[in-house]
Amino acid sequence: MDIKEFCLAHGFDMSKCAVASGGGSFGMTELKISPIEFLTLAEDDFERGGLSALVNATTNVKRAIVGQLDQLLISFGYPSLRWNVPKKIERLRALGLLAPRLLRKIVDMRNILEHEYATPELEKVEEALDIASLFVMSASAMFIPFDDVLEFSLPDQDATDSSVTRITVGLNRESDRVFYTVYAYEPGEYAGRCVGQCEIQSGHVLFEAMVKLSASLMLRYKVNQALNDFDAAYAQL
Repeated sequence: MDIKEFCLAHGFDMSKCAVASGGGSFGMTELKISPIEFLTLAEDDFERGGLSALVNATTNVKRAIVGQLDQLLISFGYPSLRWNVPKKIERLRALGLLAPRLLRKIVDMRNILEHEYATPELEKVEEALDIASLFVMSASAMFIPFDDVLEFSLPDQDATDSSVTRITVGLNRESDRVFYTVYAYEPGEYAGRCVGQCEIQSGHVLFEAMVKLSASLMLRYKVNQALNDFDAAYAQL
């Protein structure tokens, strides 16, 4: 049963709900060489100076940024290692995991990311290093830890028309997939009685809207926009 059928079966309209986030056990997938390690190598190369060091710094800046793009996407179940940089950025945009200004800077860096044989300029390498540092550090900070639970609850006036008054969604990772598990609850003592569950797989339009909503609630940044995007995604189902 998909999420739309699940909500219809329980008479629950997620677009009418109040939303809260919580949890915090969902971390990023570890890579063999972390983006921070590539960033450290790039900084060491830049400090050493000279053409050879600048070339190495450029390469390691690219690896740090692309590695961070991949680490975020792989953490949420996307096979991004096969994707080009624009596709990686587009998916992170949909997930709400890049601040717009930082996103624009990374898009502007595509020349340094995609043209490997140009002679690097000192100023551009320094700027790229600054952007890479900001990106890698901000991504790491978001996952200490990432809020992996959303709770949708109906207002009192709407709850009287539905046996289910609360839905929680929890982010899960298994060896071969990432997904949200959705639980529906009827009112009762303590947390109420769970009356059903379903899953939302990585890549689903509502999966992306939920990740974006969690990130916005965590950062308290553009929450209304994230709520509107969630409602729009829900309406597409």
